[in-house]
Amino acid sequence: MNKLRYILLFTFLLSVFSMNAGETKNIVEYNKDIVTILKDAEVYPNPAEDFVYLKLDEQKINKSIEIQVMSIIGTKMNSSAEKIDDGLYKINLKNIPSGHYYVMITIDSKKSLKKFLKK
Repeated sequence: MNKLRYILLFTFLLSVFSMNAGETKNIVEYNKDIVTILKDAEVYPNPAEDFVYLKLDEQKINKSIEIQVMSIIGTKMNSSAEKIDDGLYKINLKNIPSGHYYVMITIDSKKSLKKFLKK
């Protein structure tokens, strides 16, 4: 489903560019590697207690990665992420009450949400 969405977006941008007869106004750079990395990101264990791990295949990119924990209503939570290996982050949840949350991953202004449950 997501793959279809990205193909349609790419096709739309390409057709808009073609309609302008070569005029270049706003071109959105499409980076397939970042989209794939965000789509394939894993958060575990789920449900979690004091921490979760975030696993990314970040070998394909050389851009900064921002990791935040968000409530289901979009509030940023007080948490910290520690890089413990290439593509592996440990996110501290000790200061967060039990409930449903998202890990928001941002790479080069592209965002992805991964849902998890804190016991």
